[in-house]
Amino acid sequence: MKREEVIKKETEEMLEEYPHSQCTISSNYLHALLIDEASQTFFIAKREDIDSDFEVKEYLFNEIYETAIEEDGIQIALISRGGLLGGSLLDGGGNSLIYLMEPEKSSKEDSDNATEQKVENSPEQGVSKLSLKVVVDDLSTPIIEYVFLEPEEPISKEAEEYKEAYKQCKKWHQMISVLIKRHDNLNKVIIRRYENSNKVV
Repeated sequence: MKREEVIKKETEEMLEEYPHSQCTISSNYLHALLIDEASQTFFIAKREDIDSDFEVKEYLFNEIYETAIEEDGIQIALISRGGLLGGSLLDGGGNSLIYLMEPEKSSKEDSDNATEQKVENSPEQGVSKLSLKVVVDDLSTPIIEYVFLEPEEPISKEAEEYKEAYKQCKKWHQMISVLIKRHDNLNKVIIRRYENSNKVV
């Protein structure tokens, strides 16, 4: 416990280099998310091991396009910047690629696969992974994934570990959703002002 307390303190001190008003650190101290409202900046930090320095990427709030909560690869909550994406970058790629590679797949096979997927992801079997995905304005890494829960064995949704992880994941999803909606509202105000300034009297 003392060793973990030391690692936690050292990790927090390292992240103090980046001014922030909100922060969450993974249980293995290798990943972190930070938000700084003063500079309107979102940070994602990661490192290979606890003896390494963090590699930090930062994005302005207006560079965040989408956020989603995923359980075992299935979206259970999604917020996108209004009208700009024309769909979800998080949900389209994989399924579309499979469909294009296997155009001869029959509807019966599709139905069977859908049934299998429902069985695989049934609540009774628990959750193997809970994560937050964020789409940002970055061509090298447009989709950021932050894992809140990834146990060795599937865990029940009634377990305290799952409930706490989901609570934190939902909190961050909601905060990032607010940032996205703020930018949407700002755009609407700017467009209205532009339209009003160009009205012919």
